[in-house]
Amino acid sequence: MLRMMVPIAAMLLATGCGKMAELANQTRTVAAPREQVFAKMFGNDSAFTGLPLVTNGGSTRLYELVVQKGEPGFDTMIPDERPEAQKVKIAVAMEIPREAHLIYSVDDGALTTGLKFTFEELAPARTRVAFTVDELKGHDAKGLMVNRIVLEKIARDALDRLDDFEEAKEPA
Repeated sequence: MLRMMVPIAAMLLATGCGKMAELANQTRTVAAPREQVFAKMFGNDSAFTGLPLVTNGGSTRLYELVVQKGEPGFDTMIPDERPEAQKVKIAVAMEIPREAHLIYSVDDGALTTGLKFTFEELAPARTRVAFTVDELKGHDAKGLMVNRIVLEKIARDALDRLDDFEEAKEPA
């Protein structure tokens, strides 16, 4: 479980000095029902499989992994600029089949960012998937920025899971 989340966390928050970088929304429209598209991206074979389920399930789910200082894998999950961090939490909040939100938090919100996918049903067999990056925030975020290239790669890799579906043209 932790083995799957460490690479995601490492890529998620690649930070450096400077001003906050904004990532433009990336979208893709496919010719498939929303439920099928959501299942392809976040079904049983997704990177989040194996995270502990915090809620009772249903259409709203929350998965969380909390790693404290001293536990295996902690050193690879903390940002280089915050070596004094004590706790890292990765949460995935899902409103099935409408959205999935991956949240990365250091020391209970001292530094936080995330990735959000929304699934918009355009017609019975057309779905628009949009990807956005949350602003880096928290009282320890001053002077840091999200690495735009890394986050664009994460977005592209996630949207590439939709290659099995036929690309749909946007309605005029």
